[in-house]
Amino acid sequence: MKRNTRPKLDKESTATDSPSGIVADGYDRLVSAVESDARRIVEAKYADEWNASGMLRRWKLQRQMDTETAAIVAATMPDVSPDALF
Repeated sequence: MKRNTRPKLDKESTATDSPSGIVADGYDRLVSAVESDARRIVEAKYADEWNASGMLRRWKLQRQMDTETAAIVAATMPDVSPDALF
């Protein structure tokens, strides 16, 4: 019986592959991750209303969702300087 195993690679790509251990665009990636999580929460909240809405209502809902997403991002974003190294 053969087991399903991942093939072993010489070296897997990770954030620590660079000699310095610094991740390129670290702050941008952090912001994107927080925004993505917030967007998922808000979209799940308004999913039924979005599906039942017409074009004008969706336009209004999109602005409302954007505002709510921005509020969640502002509340959950860690206090990190954009100039910090990641």
